[in-house]
Amino acid sequence: MPVDSRPSIAIIGAGPRGASLIERLGANAPADADFELHVIDDAPDGAGAIWRTDQTRELCMNTLSDAVTLFTEPSSTVAGPVIEGPTLYEWSILALDGAFPSPDTAAVVSRIPEARAAAFHAFPVRPGLAADYRAELEETRPESHPSRALYGEYLAWCFARAVAQLPASTELVRHRSRAVEIERVTTGADTGRERITLADGRHVIADSVILATGWMPRTETPVETVFSRTLADRPELTWVRPASPVDQDLSEVRAGEHVIIRGLGMGFFDTMSLLTIERGGQFVPDPEADSGLRYVPSGEEPVLHATSHRGVPFRAKTLYGSLPPAPEQRFLRGGDWADRPRPIDFNREVWPRIVADAYLDHATVLHRTRPEAFDGAPLADVRTAIEGALAELLGTGAGSHAGRAGDDLTATAIRIEDAVAPFIADPADRFDLPGEMQPVHREFDSPAEFDAWVVARTTADLREAELGWDSAVKAGLWSISAARGAAGAIGANGGFDAESRRTGFATLMAVGGMAGSGPPAFRNRQLLALVDAGLVHFIGPRAQVEIDASGFRAESLAVPGSALHSRVLIDAWMHFHDLAETADPMAERLLESGRARVFTVPSREPDATTRTGGFEIDPSTGLLIGADGARDGAIHVAGIPIDEQLHGMIISPMPGTDPPMLRETDRVARSAIRIATAARHPGAPAPTDLQGALHV
Repeated sequence: MPVDSRPSIAIIGAGPRGASLIERLGANAPADADFELHVIDDAPDGAGAIWRTDQTRELCMNTLSDAVTLFTEPSSTVAGPVIEGPTLYEWSILALDGAFPSPDTAAVVSRIPEARAAAFHAFPVRPGLAADYRAELEETRPESHPSRALYGEYLAWCFARAVAQLPASTELVRHRSRAVEIERVTTGADTGRERITLADGRHVIADSVILATGWMPRTETPVETVFSRTLADRPELTWVRPASPVDQDLSEVRAGEHVIIRGLGMGFFDTMSLLTIERGGQFVPDPEADSGLRYVPSGEEPVLHATSHRGVPFRAKTLYGSLPPAPEQRFLRGGDWADRPRPIDFNREVWPRIVADAYLDHATVLHRTRPEAFDGAPLADVRTAIEGALAELLGTGAGSHAGRAGDDLTATAIRIEDAVAPFIADPADRFDLPGEMQPVHREFDSPAEFDAWVVARTTADLREAELGWDSAVKAGLWSISAARGAAGAIGANGGFDAESRRTGFATLMAVGGMAGSGPPAFRNRQLLALVDAGLVHFIGPRAQVEIDASGFRAESLAVPGSALHSRVLIDAWMHFHDLAETADPMAERLLESGRARVFTVPSREPDATTRTGGFEIDPSTGLLIGADGARDGAIHVAGIPIDEQLHGMIISPMPGTDPPMLRETDRVARSAIRIATAARHPGAPAPTDLQGALHV
């Protein structure tokens, strides 16, 4: 076949999703397929920018080692072939056993499914990997939190393996640059094809394009613009802008100085580690400390004063000693959502069910571990009470005409809580969802009192984390966190109205993230040790941050006396994408040319819609929807830039869950093959197993 007649596919993005797309292209392409594959990205293969392998080993994942995969499974609902492979944990043990075999590794390897082990042995890891990571590999367990660098190695291996599995006639061309524009060729031999302009001035011609860009840059917010203008004349001040911790420059943060830091999620814990352990400090066991640790400073640490919207650190991961449970979600999954007219009012129809599930899960574990808390009442009575309150809220109970659930999310939680309260005499034993939604709901007399309150809250949470499967509190919180997946599926493609999406669904994502997507428990122990050492303080919720003559100033109105000045402000969080404010030239030009448009959701007002921050796509193929409402003929988008439409696109694939990411990469890959083949061979039938690729 002449080279210029070969179908050509371009993937823009070489990170985890790019690796999965290559794997799915290879899985779906006929064995004799002859096409050209361009992969465009200036970031490392597989690992991308976030998981690159040269970062410090002190930065770890908040996901468990055996809860991450990049491979499909027999239970997957992908339309293409299922090709099994190892989870990160299995891959780690196989790599260790290959270089440093022992009875322990052999025992674990013997339990790895044969197909997964075979995939590993068919493609070796890079030379020296096991030696480079030996200490970590020897300590790893299914429930371990791997270093980000090790995960990057796994992703790099997945990428290289996917490339090796492509059909023999496929030519892969790797472009280590960034794409800045895509336009359809209108003249010459390449008419009708896509011309991708790279940042280095080169061009790539393709028949089908997949954007798998991950996090896209955005312009400054109005407040950030003011900061930038002010700081231009204040060189003595240091502002560490929002970004991934591995990309933030902390070198200007001086030893001993007091620093304002915004954000108390994973970005905060990463920054905390980089400014302490990475600067030579050590955490040593101390049975006398509440955290079980004592911090030995190096003298190079600053003093951190932290704030966030809620004002408290994310909760610690529960120590189950295994993968986390899969909540039954009796009420949430019990609804007939497929036939429910859209848009759905999340606040009235979905949130009450999520709350009911959480209170029942809490009561179930409490009844199992401490039945005396119920004073002899059977669990069935508690469930009946919850069902009655839920029916009242939904308007499905006997004699009900309209549900009482409304936009007051806290009132809904209180109604379910009130139904359970008569069965649990001690308020300390009850589940407090309203308190989780707004942790700081009173004023404090002083910063010292607020510090003590946060320490007590964090300490109590660690005690619950240590109970693992026997923590009723963690069962209720995990129920809320796990509901994000099911709720996201219900609300995909504009399934929720704009008003409840902005309020209730956003609350679920925030509370669920704080409850279930927090740091490993050891990070919270380290945090408490740093508080004991006087190196971390808490400002309070919703602190106002501004710049005045003395530098950065922060103050929380909930904590009198919390005002402080600092030379340094660290923003320990990342902006989410917003196409209205995008700084990505490729996205800008797609919107300007009309080949893309922003995804909108219906409002409660007749014929009204609300813009989101993401692209609109055809959900069956991933192809862009243009300004005219028509499906694009060549350009697909996958991953984070379409999370506003599909939801669940940020979460790494978890084995045993039929992950949304792998279903997405499979259908997009199938569409890309079909389009590229049809473009170069008009009239030729698509391969039989790809005939339905545009209607998956």
